Amino acid sequence: MGSFAERRNDNSMSSVRKRAKYDEPSYAFLETIDERKLDFDFEKRCSITLSLLNCYCCLVCGKYLRGRRENTPAFLHSVNEDHHVFINFNSLKVYLLPDDVEVEDKGKIQVLVRIRNAIRPFFTKEEINNSPHACFDLNNQEYTNGFIGFNNSASGNDSLNVILLLLSHIIPLRDYFLLQDYLKEHEIVQRLGIIVRKLWSPRLFKPYISSEEFLAYVSVVDPKISSKVSDPRQIFIWLINNLVKKSSSLRRILGDTFQGNVQVATIPIKPVLDLNGDVVKFQRETSHENHVTVPFWSLSLDLPPTPLFKDSHNANDLPQVKIEDLLKKYNGSQEQQFAQGFKKYKLTRLPKYLILHFNRFDRKNTLPVKSRNQTLVQFSQRMEFLGSKYTLVANVVHDTIGTTAFDDDDKSIWRIQLFNSTKRQWVELGGTINRLKERELLFLQETYMQAWVRDDPTKE
Repeated sequence: MGSFAERRNDNSMSSVRKRAKYDEPSYAFLETIDERKLDFDFEKRCSITLSLLNCYCCLVCGKYLRGRRENTPAFLHSVNEDHHVFINFNSLKVYLLPDDVEVEDKGKIQVLVRIRNAIRPFFTKEEINNSPHACFDLNNQEYTNGFIGFNNSASGNDSLNVILLLLSHIIPLRDYFLLQDYLKEHEIVQRLGIIVRKLWSPRLFKPYISSEEFLAYVSVVDPKISSKVSDPRQIFIWLINNLVKKSSSLRRILGDTFQGNVQVATIPIKPVLDLNGDVVKFQRETSHENHVTVPFWSLSLDLPPTPLFKDSHNANDLPQVKIEDLLKKYNGSQEQQFAQGFKKYKLTRLPKYLILHFNRFDRKNTLPVKSRNQTLVQFSQRMEFLGSKYTLVANVVHDTIGTTAFDDDDKSIWRIQLFNSTKRQWVELGGTINRLKERELLFLQETYMQAWVRDDPTKE
């Protein structure tokens, strides 16, 4: 056991050791860190116990393990595998195990700075003002921050991924997530914030990220989300509504950014009967016309009925319509007929960012993708709408993978086209692939959603 003085001296040395600074010899273990084996896009769950609590990452091999006390998975891993450097996902503190020594580097060890930034990217206002720009990953592969893809799109998450990219290019929302401390917010806000930060990070390990962790979380929050995951608009509305419910800060930002008002006028009709009691016509009851103003996050536009034609990827074979004609639905004079009468829509407040949805699918159809409306929508990069000028910033497009089986539906493929304001170029993102798109050719695909930003008249 040794004398009391010896034990006191041992305890004193242990205390000094646990407060060791970054330049002491014990930190030689940091040389065993292998950044290329690290991937922080997965759910932070222990690979042994499956616990989400107190999770660490081994910076030597990349495994996720719980705890650092004796007999925890991380402790045993350090002993059995001779791997000693671990980072806590919540605090971002680095420890040497099994000795349980915290690495107090004070931001001076660059490899740890890079790793912390990969887990939870941080930004300065200057970096944001200079974005987007050319960046380089660990393999010196060039990418443009803000214009990176997702490597899990093949698993059917592409509809979610395009909405995450769309939201990340809404400047007020982007700046909130990049600059504000949202770690005390609701978990859905934190998780979305990490995605947005990674999308705009100039210091990624790889030129793509994954949304698997985010999807795993929302699937727990709302088990019915799997029924919405095939439709980008439903995902958009679900996300916006949940953010508004969970965060007062985002409620204000989203309201100022996306929300507009539309006045709905309903004109009922009544049947006119002949002497035999048969309906001969329907008559408008204008005296019973009803007006109600409702808020909206996005505007749905109805495509004209398509003639009977075979499925085609040739734009010359498909009907086309101008976006200005579709927007007449909201001028307050064009009537929409429904079972009980007529409706007219008039916009009374336009949002800063106008989200348009083009209604292509009849979800009640057993084959909604095969039977979709393939009408092409003609649009330019700028438009004037009810006295306001708008510029297109994002265009979500739909494509399909066909099937030869008569009773099987086609598979939807979702991509997004984003405008790079620095290079004045359009970039299409699908999976991990991005390609340049000619501005004049954007409309030659099945546009499903668009984001337009209202021009600032003081900058014209």
